[in-house]
Amino acid sequence: MLPVEKLPIDYGGLTPEMREELESRVVEFEQEHQVEAADGGAGYVPIIRKKDFLIAGTLNALIVIYLIVAVLIM
Repeated sequence: MLPVEKLPIDYGGLTPEMREELESRVVEFEQEHQVEAADGGAGYVPIIRKKDFLIAGTLNALIVIYLIVAVLIM
């Protein structure tokens, strides 16, 4: 990761003390937990693939068809 100086935290409404605390927490996370959250670590979440969208779309279509048929039968 880049040092904090190269990626400043610039949110409106933060006091200088809050900004320092936030920066220290970001640095702490990068030092202690980045490996766990990076590729293959325990906290890693893979990106959503086209296959995931197709599966979700198919399931949603089946549910909609079922609901339409259920309403027509009633």
